[in-house]
Amino acid sequence: MAQPEPMKEQILTLERTDDLHSMRDKIARTQAGRLILLWNVLEEPLTRRLDLALMARWAAAAGSELAVVSTDGQVLRLARAAGIACYPTLTASALAGLSTRSRAEKRRARPKPRTRPTAPPRPSGRPAPPALVRIGWFAAAALSIAGVLFLLLPSAKVHAVFPTRTVAGSESLDPSYCRRLTLQLTLSGRRVTGGRLLVPTAYAAGEVTLTNISVGVLNLAPGLLLSSDGGILFETLEGIQLLPARSQSVSVRAAKPGPQANLAAGMVNRVMGPLGLSLKAENFQPMSGGAQDWRNSVTASDLAALQTELAERMMAEAKSGFENLAGAERMAVEGSLRVTFDPQDAPDLPVHSAADSVGLTLHGSASLSVCPAEVVRTRARTKLAAALRPGETLFADDVSIRLMENSAGAIMIAASGSAVALPNRMEMAAALQGRSPDQAASILRGRFGAMEVRGVEVYPDWLPCLPLFPFQIEILAEAD
Repeated sequence: MAQPEPMKEQILTLERTDDLHSMRDKIARTQAGRLILLWNVLEEPLTRRLDLALMARWAAAAGSELAVVSTDGQVLRLARAAGIACYPTLTASALAGLSTRSRAEKRRARPKPRTRPTAPPRPSGRPAPPALVRIGWFAAAALSIAGVLFLLLPSAKVHAVFPTRTVAGSESLDPSYCRRLTLQLTLSGRRVTGGRLLVPTAYAAGEVTLTNISVGVLNLAPGLLLSSDGGILFETLEGIQLLPARSQSVSVRAAKPGPQANLAAGMVNRVMGPLGLSLKAENFQPMSGGAQDWRNSVTASDLAALQTELAERMMAEAKSGFENLAGAERMAVEGSLRVTFDPQDAPDLPVHSAADSVGLTLHGSASLSVCPAEVVRTRARTKLAAALRPGETLFADDVSIRLMENSAGAIMIAASGSAVALPNRMEMAAALQGRSPDQAASILRGRFGAMEVRGVEVYPDWLPCLPLFPFQIEILAEAD
């Protein structure tokens, strides 16, 4: 029988800038029975099992069997969940054997195993064992199984604190990994004014006698301006017709409010404009009624405080908005937040305005640098692992990572964590087998240098001692 030809393979390397759409185009152009994706770190990581399931469907439509080669644990986990073959290296992919289709053909070509002939029936002359013997055999088998379960079923977890030391490291990150996010923000606010100002509140008023010193009839409209020697203006409130050499009193009011227009009799004696040659004016009674009062007013400190308050609120809203935009896949760079304001923004009232409050609207443009979180975490853990001494282990849950922008504009990764030099775990477990929880705690403190034993959990909880086999005892080191 002729052997099937080996399946043709094609290796496709993903670029860092590839996304789901570019991957679909590359997969659709495949012309091989088996497509191997070399999965590198992507600028936009794929974090959904559906994405990989779609890739497998596109490969099947192109007549290819899809396989993934990557060192990223998350990618391998998503590939397995989507039913895609995945390998850590190309060598492992090559050694995985033929494709699923070829293996199925090989299994069909295999000869079927011979069936073992059934045992001949028991000779009729040989009696069956008595019932008590059969019961004994069954009981012995059941006790054996129970004994094995008693030895293998129990387990224990020991939570202990060992001496630790702090490890730290920093390194720069290639800016090409990162990008800047932008936001447009608008904020409005008002603030109670804190100044005090004397404000005119009422107009001075009275009567002025006008005399026609011309030879013609004068038709005078309301609004005729009159003045005092000090330049305080008044205006007539009514219109009159004045014959030559005749006089008539008219009501007048000061042009501006305030007590400065409260003038004595005889002070208003000028007619403004061309009619000043035809009219004579004189107030025989004083002008009165002008007043002023203390009112709240806008100060420069009010405007500065309002602008500072709105700027701080805008910074807080920008941070919150960028957190939503970045998501869990990106990490913000500390010190990279920039907010610029529109120079045309101005308060609705100027300084020294009489008002109980003043308002301001700010228009701002904010930007922030973000980098792939997985890349940052990988670089940070690698840097900390390089700082470990022989025999030390890094507490993964105690790693602190900061992504910062220095004064020169470079992006730096600063990481710190706790390292512990643990004794051999199997040696510790062997020393604790069959011991009571109190004895186990004492052995860890005295013999293995544990600073504290926070708990010994035995399962089932009714067992008085730890299991008899070391592999059933788990030593969990915790940070102080």
